[in-house]
Amino acid sequence: MQDKKEQSRFENFLIQFKTLVESFQMTTPEPEEYPKPQIAKQKKQKKQKDPLAPKMPKSAFIFYFQDKREKFQQQYPNLQFQEITKLIASEWKDLPKEIQQSYHDQAFKDRSRYSQESELYCTQTGKKFKGKNQTKTNKSNAKQEQLQQKVDQDDENDSFGADIGQE
Repeated sequence: MQDKKEQSRFENFLIQFKTLVESFQMTTPEPEEYPKPQIAKQKKQKKQKDPLAPKMPKSAFIFYFQDKREKFQQQYPNLQFQEITKLIASEWKDLPKEIQQSYHDQAFKDRSRYSQESELYCTQTGKKFKGKNQTKTNKSNAKQEQLQQKVDQDDENDSFGADIGQE
């Protein structure tokens, strides 16, 4: 007897649940009824680079890449640029340190060229020139200078540094 009562309660519950679900389905609009609002995104304007500013220095890998790219393009004419780059990068990793050192020397010369040109650019234009990696070093140097100034001030104001008992 209880089984039939429980079964009838469950069936009533299912019927009510079904009608509830159907009522929600009827009231929800189809996605095509409401078109998505078009949001106009403003494009960021790129900073215009000064044409007189020195070019960034190349890394050792870039020098190696420039040497080997044409050879790989001739050897594998049907490969895309990305695949050629991957091949050259894997060859660079397997290259002995002695051969890599020559490319590192070229990169060092290019970095010194860049620093000289940036100093010349700063003196000619009067602008403070910030290269790609110089901003980070300038920030860390500024923090170190601030810490040094605080230490110097603490040393000056230190009561323990006074001449006590010395005549």
